[in-house]
Amino acid sequence: MTTVLGGLLNTSSAVGFGSNLPGISAASGTINLQGLTNLAFSVPRSGIITSLAGYLSISAGLSLIGSTVTVSAQLFQSTTPNNIFVEVPGAVVTLAPPLSGLISIGNISSGVTTGLNIPVTIGTRLLLVFSADVTAGLDLVATVAGYASAGLAIS
Repeated sequence: MTTVLGGLLNTSSAVGFGSNLPGISAASGTINLQGLTNLAFSVPRSGIITSLAGYLSISAGLSLIGSTVTVSAQLFQSTTPNNIFVEVPGAVVTLAPPLSGLISIGNISSGVTTGLNIPVTIGTRLLLVFSADVTAGLDLVATVAGYASAGLAIS
């Protein structure tokens, strides 16, 4: 994941059962995976997404002195299903604590969003995308490297 000055072209990474695809842009609210790796999860039954959890363990140290970077995970869906995914409103988890100062290998941020009431239908493809944004202090270019995982509840 990277941040850039002004936050205009931040890149994100998608997570898919132990694999990832770094460098995708989710800023427009739409992701096209045509010709890229298949990282989506197919929903086996219709239901309601009620919660979303995310976890990040830093794998490369970095310096964010004077800045705060917040990592979040946003759910995207393809209801057609095809390789075009759109952001699911409200299906986001913000990880805490945010990253600031000197970040060491092994630092952990995590979070859970509960109380969701998002209908999902059988066959819909879901894609979870982790992103990093400068949320306080100096605007900077940074690469956040780590091992991410997540889960969601469908009732």
